[in-house]
Amino acid sequence: MAGLDLRALWADLSQSNRLYRLEPIASQGTQGTTSLQSLRVEAWTQRETLSQLFELRIVCLSLDASLELKSLIGQPLSLLTVLADGRTTRRSGMVRAAESLGADGGLARYRLTLVPWLWLGTQQGRSQVFQHRSVADLIAQILTPYADAGPFAFSPEVATFLADAPVRTHCTQYRESDFDFLQRLLAEEGLGWRIEEDEAAPMGHKLVIFSANDHQPVDPSSPVRFHRKSSQETSDAVQALVRRMRQSVAQVHLSTWHVDAKRQISASAPARWPVGGERAPRLEYDDIQGLCDQARNWNDSRTVERYASLLMQAAESRADTLLGHSTARTLRAGTRLQISDAPALGLKTAPDLLLDRIEHIGINNLPRDTAAAIAAQLGGLLPHLVFDAQPHAIPSVTAEVDVFGLASTTKTTTALPGPSDLHPAAQTLATAQATGYANSFSAVHRERPWRPAIVAAAGARLHAKPTVHGVQSALVVGPSGETTPHGANELYCNARGDVRVRFHWQRPEAEGEGRETHQDNRSTRWIRVAQRQAGPGMGWQWLPRIGQEVLVRFVDGDIDQPVVVGALYNGRGEGGLAPSPGGEQRSEADTSVFAQARDGAPSGQANLVHGQTEGHTPAWHGASADPQGHRNPAALTGFKTREFGGSGFSQLVFDDSDHQLRIQLHASTGHSQLNLGHLVHQADNHRGSFRGQGMELRTDGYGALRGGKGVLLTTYHASYSGRGGQKLEPTGDLAAGMALMKQVQQLGQALSNAAKTHLTVQMAGHVGTTRPEHSILDQDRAPHAAMLHAVSGMVAGRAVNDAYADAADKNTAIGKGQGQDKVPHTTDAVVALAAKGGLAMVAGQHVQLVAGETVTLGSAGDVNLALADVLRVHSGQAIGVLAGAEKADAADGLSVIASQDDIDVQAQHDELKIQAKDPIKLASTTKTVEIAAKKKIRIATAQGASMTLENGDITFECPGTITYFSSQRKLAGPARLQHALPANPDAAPFQRKYVIRRATDDQPVPHQKYRITMDDGRVIEGVSNEKGETNLAKSDGIQNVVIELLYDRT
Repeated sequence: MAGLDLRALWADLSQSNRLYRLEPIASQGTQGTTSLQSLRVEAWTQRETLSQLFELRIVCLSLDASLELKSLIGQPLSLLTVLADGRTTRRSGMVRAAESLGADGGLARYRLTLVPWLWLGTQQGRSQVFQHRSVADLIAQILTPYADAGPFAFSPEVATFLADAPVRTHCTQYRESDFDFLQRLLAEEGLGWRIEEDEAAPMGHKLVIFSANDHQPVDPSSPVRFHRKSSQETSDAVQALVRRMRQSVAQVHLSTWHVDAKRQISASAPARWPVGGERAPRLEYDDIQGLCDQARNWNDSRTVERYASLLMQAAESRADTLLGHSTARTLRAGTRLQISDAPALGLKTAPDLLLDRIEHIGINNLPRDTAAAIAAQLGGLLPHLVFDAQPHAIPSVTAEVDVFGLASTTKTTTALPGPSDLHPAAQTLATAQATGYANSFSAVHRERPWRPAIVAAAGARLHAKPTVHGVQSALVVGPSGETTPHGANELYCNARGDVRVRFHWQRPEAEGEGRETHQDNRSTRWIRVAQRQAGPGMGWQWLPRIGQEVLVRFVDGDIDQPVVVGALYNGRGEGGLAPSPGGEQRSEADTSVFAQARDGAPSGQANLVHGQTEGHTPAWHGASADPQGHRNPAALTGFKTREFGGSGFSQLVFDDSDHQLRIQLHASTGHSQLNLGHLVHQADNHRGSFRGQGMELRTDGYGALRGGKGVLLTTYHASYSGRGGQKLEPTGDLAAGMALMKQVQQLGQALSNAAKTHLTVQMAGHVGTTRPEHSILDQDRAPHAAMLHAVSGMVAGRAVNDAYADAADKNTAIGKGQGQDKVPHTTDAVVALAAKGGLAMVAGQHVQLVAGETVTLGSAGDVNLALADVLRVHSGQAIGVLAGAEKADAADGLSVIASQDDIDVQAQHDELKIQAKDPIKLASTTKTVEIAAKKKIRIATAQGASMTLENGDITFECPGTITYFSSQRKLAGPARLQHALPANPDAAPFQRKYVIRRATDDQPVPHQKYRITMDDGRVIEGVSNEKGETNLAKSDGIQNVVIELLYDRT
């Protein structure tokens, strides 16, 4: 373009009296620095806000139209502004964007966008977990990797401020940039940050984190005088000032639910400054956090009150603010400013402010004709003075800005225009055009602590946590974050059953370039495991083990509130149908692996998926296509556990195979099983050979069947309802057994009466044991009647307590009427065995039948004892044998025959009586019959004839004739022949000492008074010795004893 002298133009731009110039920070290299040195400032704009990234846009001129833009990206650069007194102020940043805005005739226009080094954090997104970290540690963890770009520092007061902040047990950065995560963390803790110039820093500035207004630096121009537009003052001044007040809340109330304490924790923070006039409503902001924020350790009301106060301070700092317009070139967000000669605005003192938002516009002081020539060649400047984004522009005077959803009101002294979306405010721009620089700002009162806003209009969260939609999967880990268990240590949980998991997006092995690995990212905090039912000491109990993949949901979508809701199989079993991607089957089903299965050994159970951990496949899968044992697609369902560090297991299996329904409860220890239904051999997924139908309870170990109120074993069939609706018989029904017991009682009655008639021993089971009509089972009934009564019980069928009462009352009556339904149930703890077809009891070694009172063997037919060896019958008292009581046997009444050896019948201490209605025959077929007595033998008839052998004499007596027949008669002199008589043993007395023991710990009780009462009426009283023993109780025969413990009355 003719008429434009580029050398003169460049000389004007390069003069030292220009307001603005660029100064590269040469420590970053020379290529970008050289390019920056060829640029001259034409104009610039900047928006900066507390706790927000600033954006500084510089429009530059250059004689080089071919600058390499990429060489400018990332370069640190300072914009120097000349102040009224000749000093300079510096604004530094990193070049985020470089634009070529056009060139003509050797003159080019460029635009550089500068941002703080913290902007780098917006470009790096991460997902990671921190555990048991203080807030300061978390901040350092995030910012330290950026140390090469710029330093950060805490304001001196922050350490004291964070002393009351709880350590965060769990904090998650999830799909967030480092910047967003840092913003959320700082906002939650009430911390702000600002950018401070630091010539020693790599980017020329540093990040300062603060918590109190008073500790922030004072602006170098402070105090700045207030001058209206009409003022002709040339020094920097505040030209317009607005005070804006808005309705705010009078109180903030926070509440949360503490899971462990099972109570609500709440706290309130009242306003410290008036919220309005007399008619202003008193409003309260109530925020319900839901579940206790365990991640932030909200465990007491003091902690909750702290965070309620931070919310209240954020609201109060914005409830009374000032907006201004000035030409003070040193203003920076986060610095304190005093304004002298300001209008009253209802304030008692001069405004003492903390600047929180500023919009700057600077236009270099080029000669008028030079600026016109540039505009003529490259176009106007103003279209390029726009912002790339809108980082919280200064609100207009008439705008409605909500705090907790409340509209604002404004008190003004001078009307200030508001900015458009991306363009500077018109009045600010006009002032800058006239003076070279202007700004508009907003500020808060210094005495009102500035806090980052958390809650915006309508309750929206400005720095909300990432919301997790749906569910995620994760791996359960051990104490060190391992996903493979070591030996038997397969379970890692706390007392409540919580587990730790590692999500797939966590990277504990490698954090990436420039980021140090931290161990707490190997897992999460303790996570609760959802159960199907849960209650106090009751519910469903399932805990995932180390290495298992689980499904995780998040309470309210909060990434820091995970809950395990289930587990996933992540393997693939071998054999069966081949994969068919896209519905195309590429190969036939491989069933060869199933051929290895048999009744006791499974097959096809290997996992074909391997990775960081071994995949987990179900024990009972449906991928079986062979025609035999494995043809059970998804027919087996249930629950299976596995031994810690071993191969043992326990399982509950439901087999839904058609016409072969089955249930198995199985513990591999001792191969203990309960099998119901269609019984088959099962080896994991293999259904083996048929074993029968019905029920099987078996174990290779010890088995016990206990019933505290009674046990019924019967083969008598009870009705089954099926689908027809027929009523089931009660479980305690023993009608057939009662009939047999009745038969035994009647038989016992008949035979016992017969025994009484024939003068032999009666049946104690019928007449009673220690006294008539008495037994241990029932004090008012003999054993037979007591047992029949016990199995004939009827108890309430609706209420358990009523049933217990009926059993205690030995009720046998059938209830009638509404609510009087009775069901059969034994009245005492008896074992009833009723076999319809017969009862076979076989033992390979011994059979011991023992009763504490009586044993009765009753039969409507015969009772046969068949022994291969010796039959021994021992009795402490009498043995009664009665034959033919009801009808005589055609052959023998009582037959005792020894085919070999002797029959020895002795009465060692009393008489031996042999009586018969008919003749008594004593005969020896081959030997002699000997009758011997120590004193006398007498043979007599009822008519008076007798023979007596006594003292060596034989005396014959008869009322009639003595007839003697002999072929010879020989009388010799006296002779003595000795006959050996059997020696009888002395009767050994029965004797016993008893030991008195405490029922609680089975320890002997010494010095305890007692009384022993015996059957024969004797009473023994005494005191137990040091071993708890009583005195020796003796008797000639077996007797029942009653022992009473005696206590002194006090």
